[in-house]
Amino acid sequence: MKKEIFISESMGESRIAIVEDSTLVEVYVEKQDQQRMVGNIYKGQVENVLPGMQAAFVDIGYDIN
Repeated sequence: MKKEIFISESMGESRIAIVEDSTLVEVYVEKQDQQRMVGNIYKGQVENVLPGMQAAFVDIGYDIN
């Protein structure tokens, strides 16, 4: 399996793409003006579960989920 990581930085934004065997598998975008949530612990309530996407929407008290 061939794995590649592409990193792009511009004013105010960083983008990372992970590609495996010519298929995009992950994308990360971070804007400098956004508050970082990675590494923090939050208490929230599950609002909706999407089994087909293996995802859940969790209300942690922000205006936008």
